[in-house]
Amino acid sequence: MRFVFAGAAALGCAMTSAAAAQSPRVEQLQTAMKAARWTGPMLASTAETLPHGHFYTEPYFFDVIVGGDHHPGSSGFYQYGLFDNLTVGFQPSFATATNHLDRGMAIGDFKLLSQLRLTHFTPGHPVPTIALVLNEVIPTGKDDRLGLKREGHGSGAFATEVGVNVQHWFLLNNGRLLRARINLLQRFYNKTRVEGRSVYGTDAGFRGRARPGAKTTLIGAVEYSLTNKWVLAVDVEADFAGHTNVVGQEAGGGPLLRTRSPASRDVGFSPAIEYNWSPSTGALLGVWIIPKGHNAPSSITPAIAISRFW
Repeated sequence: MRFVFAGAAALGCAMTSAAAAQSPRVEQLQTAMKAARWTGPMLASTAETLPHGHFYTEPYFFDVIVGGDHHPGSSGFYQYGLFDNLTVGFQPSFATATNHLDRGMAIGDFKLLSQLRLTHFTPGHPVPTIALVLNEVIPTGKDDRLGLKREGHGSGAFATEVGVNVQHWFLLNNGRLLRARINLLQRFYNKTRVEGRSVYGTDAGFRGRARPGAKTTLIGAVEYSLTNKWVLAVDVEADFAGHTNVVGQEAGGGPLLRTRSPASRDVGFSPAIEYNWSPSTGALLGVWIIPKGHNAPSSITPAIAISRFW
């Protein structure tokens, strides 16, 4: 029995020594995390949740440039900490009704947000923060019965989005922080009724139904805390969209028309710079660059965002 006690004592001493050896590194990470300020990168979402009773707002403004045409718009995140490990919120979207600034704004699809945190990163317990995501897309944007010079800004279909967000912190040898994020999202669309000219390429006399293809999004991002206020960030996003099926016929009758759009995929990246003038307020300036993909056009999207924790 004394050998058991001796072994246990030796193991305890070894664990104490290891903890003592690790303690300065843990303290250094704690200090760095308290001092650093972040807004978050341009595309990847956090895996953290808001403390109970607190709000987070992040409106952002952008201009999607495709083939020389400009499509200015706005969106953002408006969230509330329902519980310490559960955040809810919504994401509206707006865009110009055409590709000209003087034609007014149109509403896009509206997204309801929810995120449940499963694990939480701390310096003394360095496992990644992991959260489950469940969102619902509400088709508030106009998608059909479009005028000749009007653009659609929605799918017309309800959609459910499920996914997982991961976030981890790394203390570099120079004492600065590197924060990494991974988002994986899968969106499933329902069918929607289509009438007339629409985002699905139908003509004025068309009547039928459409079902957008499922969409998979994978985002990886890293942020480097250059100083306590300035942060350099970059995202890489890959999108995979399935076939969209449209079935219907012209209003005057005739044969049943069926179309099946090809699947598409693209990979883009978005360098950005963050400035945080207080622990609760910051701004981000970045650009999302998508080279031409498979059945997907190239685009450049400069954007600015203002984040505020309440």
